[in-house]
Amino acid sequence: MLTIQNTIPAVSQYANQDIGTVHTTKRNRGRERRLWHEPELKMASLGCCACPDKHMCGGLRMRAAFFDCLQFCCGEPKNCDRVCRNNPDFANRMREVGTFDLGNISHAPKLPFPSLPFMIPVFYNGSSRNVPVTCGVAALPLFKLLNRRTGALRFTSQEELCAEFCLNPDTTIMLTGIDRDEPIEYWWGLTETRRISIIRAMKAAGIAMVTVPNFSLFTDRPRQDNLHSIKRIGIVYEEFLREGVPAALHTNGRTETDFARWADFIIDRPEVTHLAYEFTTGTGWVGRQNQHAEWLAELAGAVKRPLHLIVRGGIDVLPILKDAFAGVSLLETSIFIKTMKRKRAYLKNNAELDWKSAPTEVGAPLDELFAANRDTVESWLCAQYAAQLPGARLTG
Repeated sequence: MLTIQNTIPAVSQYANQDIGTVHTTKRNRGRERRLWHEPELKMASLGCCACPDKHMCGGLRMRAAFFDCLQFCCGEPKNCDRVCRNNPDFANRMREVGTFDLGNISHAPKLPFPSLPFMIPVFYNGSSRNVPVTCGVAALPLFKLLNRRTGALRFTSQEELCAEFCLNPDTTIMLTGIDRDEPIEYWWGLTETRRISIIRAMKAAGIAMVTVPNFSLFTDRPRQDNLHSIKRIGIVYEEFLREGVPAALHTNGRTETDFARWADFIIDRPEVTHLAYEFTTGTGWVGRQNQHAEWLAELAGAVKRPLHLIVRGGIDVLPILKDAFAGVSLLETSIFIKTMKRKRAYLKNNAELDWKSAPTEVGAPLDELFAANRDTVESWLCAQYAAQLPGARLTG
């Protein structure tokens, strides 16, 4: 494939991703926007025409000047961890996933899911609280449950989990696979046999469902890297269902073609009933979250059967999503995080949710502050959004 080098500034200046965690500390949003795929642009990339992966990728349309996505090759094959046709390890990376085609992923059994409310609070630990929280459904970070040294699950029962996170023992536990890239890549670095062993341990520990790891789709990498991540999501999804753990498919995508491919995958697999998506990084920016919400809505419309969507962030695009999906659940993180930072929620001007400092004595428990924040956030969400989701239960 022909490439033209150095027609845009060094790609490290654009280090960003549409989905997942940004992998640079210095960001220039104007530059990053130039790497977004914008389907309405009239000029497509000339280099995409001859690319052997175009039938999977669909091609890119970006405001940045470029010939093809191999311009995002790092040029350092000895140190490269990208899935790139210029990487000497490209064949091995392809063997990991057995081509980019989603169609060759095995079918899995259709599993029953727990009933999900609109708001699902996320708990990161059980510290600074003495009274177990009564919560119908609670979300825990998947990678908080793993012993990173041994790769084993740290808990053997739901009782242990609830005690560790200070939750009522009858809480329905779901795991969220949204995280930083390092732990997510750790999951893929385990052998399939090891992953299956952990999934079985999750089932034995009473995990009701998971949202599968959201392998990142970076905008400053060759599209082969994106396609590899998409395929990994599908593979891991099938592994969870195969072992009897209900899972929400994380339909990460960078272009309309990515979402169309996910739609075809879902249409062919009636076992897919729940999807997951994140609107907290690149996809959460004004001007981008609407595009991704519209792609999600188009996906749901193409599938033509009821789907439940679990989102993190994206409150502003609920009006787009609510009509497309049979149900929507929001992974709510601010209650826990703000409480740990000694912040108290309040309604500014009786309408806008805001936070103010709420210092406590050293070592003082945060049960009262957590309960107050939960009540305030729930009331605000109910007033703002519950009416937009007919029949939705706000909490479990």
